[in-house]
Amino acid sequence: MQKDIQTLDQYSIMLCDDTLINHFGCHSTPRKDALFPLKVNDNECLLLPAPEFSAFLYRGQNEYFEVCKPTLSRKMAASDKLKSILQKIEFLSTIKTYPLTKIFQTKYFLERYPDVPNYKLKIDYEAIAQHYEFKTNHLDFSRDKEVAMFFMTCSYDPKNKKFTPISDDSMGVMYSYDFKLGILQNIHSINPIGFQPYSRPDKQKAFSIVFNKNLNFNDFDFVQKEEIKLTKELCEKYYDMFEGGAKLFPKDEISELAYEIQNSNFISKDTIEFYSQTSKISKKMIVKSLEQNGISITDNKYRFNISDMEKFNKNLQNIINDLENRISPRGIVYPL
Repeated sequence: MQKDIQTLDQYSIMLCDDTLINHFGCHSTPRKDALFPLKVNDNECLLLPAPEFSAFLYRGQNEYFEVCKPTLSRKMAASDKLKSILQKIEFLSTIKTYPLTKIFQTKYFLERYPDVPNYKLKIDYEAIAQHYEFKTNHLDFSRDKEVAMFFMTCSYDPKNKKFTPISDDSMGVMYSYDFKLGILQNIHSINPIGFQPYSRPDKQKAFSIVFNKNLNFNDFDFVQKEEIKLTKELCEKYYDMFEGGAKLFPKDEISELAYEIQNSNFISKDTIEFYSQTSKISKKMIVKSLEQNGISITDNKYRFNISDMEKFNKNLQNIINDLENRISPRGIVYPL
C-alpha cells in the first residue's frame, strides 16, 4: 500500500458541514487554528484552514452590487489599470527576494509524519498580493463566517488604512458559497489559499475564486445571498471582535512595503521590461502611458534590509514552531 495526503478533489468528498465528525465518520481536530495539508502536485501542498469538513466559503459586503467581480475586473481607466498591474509586479518581484520567502520555498512541512510523503508549501503570490491590497482577478472569500461578518459590518478607508463600524441601519449582504459543489462540478476556478509565509491570508482563513473571464459572481451557481441589517450593535460587535481589523491585518514584513509601492509615483525599468514581455505590449507604449499620468521610470528597485538578524531568526522560529503544532494531515492509502 502507498500512503499519501489528499488532493483537493479527494478532500471535497469529505465536506459536509461545520462539525467535528463528517458523514463518513471521520473525526477532525477541534482546534480553530488547525491547518490541513492537501496535495497540489508531487512536490507541493496547500495548508487549508479549519473547520476541516465545512463546505461553505463566505463573503461579506457593506452593500449589494448588481455586478460583483474582482478589483482588477472593475471599471477603471486604462492608465489606472496599467499602474495597478505594474505595482503588483513590483511588489511580487520584491517579496520573492526576501529571506522569509526563500526559506519557505525550500522548507518541507510534513517531516514529523513519516508515513506520508513530504511536501513543500505552494506559495500563492497572486493571493498574497490580493491580501496586501493590490488589484487582482481574485475575488476574496473566508472559511470563517465571522471574518466575513467583519468585512460586511465595517467600512474601509483606503487612504487612512482604517476600518470603521457602520451604524446607519443600512443593508449588508452575506454570500455563502458551496465550494464542495464548485469543486465536484468543476465550474469555477476555486483557489484555496490558506497559510502563506506572510500573515494576512492565514489570519483571514483565505480562499478565492479566480476570474479568467468577464463574469458576475451574482450569476454563479451554488451561491446563497442573505441581506442583513447593519445595526450599530452588530457592527460594533465585529469591530471589537477583530480589534478594528488589527487581528486580520497585522503589520508584518511586507505590509509597509505594500503601502510604499501603492503610494509611489515610480515604476522600475525591470518591471516595465517584464510586463512588456508577458503582455506583448511595447515598452514605448507602457512608458508613454505612465509618463502621461505623472509616473516616473527609475533604475532603482525595492529592497529588504534586515536590520536585526537575531529578531528575524526568532520570528522565523516562532512561525515554524507554530506551524508544526497546527498542521493536522489526513492520510489516504492507495492499493499497489
